[in-house]
Amino acid sequence: MKRSLFGGAISCDVPQGFTDVSTFRQVPDNQEVFAEAATDRCVIVELLQLDEHVSDGNCAAYYFNEIADSNACLQTDRTILSSFTMPANEVPGLQTEAHIAVGTQHVAKFNEAAKNVIQVYVCCLRLQNVTTDLVVSVTVPVAINPNSSSSDTVATNVEEGSLFLKNIFRSLVVHDWELFH
Repeated sequence: MKRSLFGGAISCDVPQGFTDVSTFRQVPDNQEVFAEAATDRCVIVELLQLDEHVSDGNCAAYYFNEIADSNACLQTDRTILSSFTMPANEVPGLQTEAHIAVGTQHVAKFNEAAKNVIQVYVCCLRLQNVTTDLVVSVTVPVAINPNSSSSDTVATNVEEGSLFLKNIFRSLVVHDWELFH
């Protein structure tokens, strides 16, 4: 389903059934967040200052770890399973490479003691011309702790996260580059 992001400056496909989180809680101006309550899956599109100290080949892993840190995920509770780069022709709307990292994180919701295992798919599109890293992340629960507030979450196919991520970066279009100035 085509979604308008950042006031219409960007658009991309977001899976059917995902709700714009800003309709019920505050979301930072540099993020667009969509979630599916029944499955605890989440999609975040984020605009960040391009960090020149992080190489292109390591940028997705860097943001995977940044997400883990913001999730209060310990170093021992995170694993990057794969890291790779898709060619620019896979991102037709931006013609830039897609740097991707996929891994698991053990995280607790709402500062609970019970940790759930989530698969995190991170894609970093480096927009050099506007010194911006456009970061897309998709999270999919892998294992829900029975003591978690998410214990009634409906199980989903974890591989759907990969499909969601690909559909998002393949459909991304910037309609107004003034967003970045």
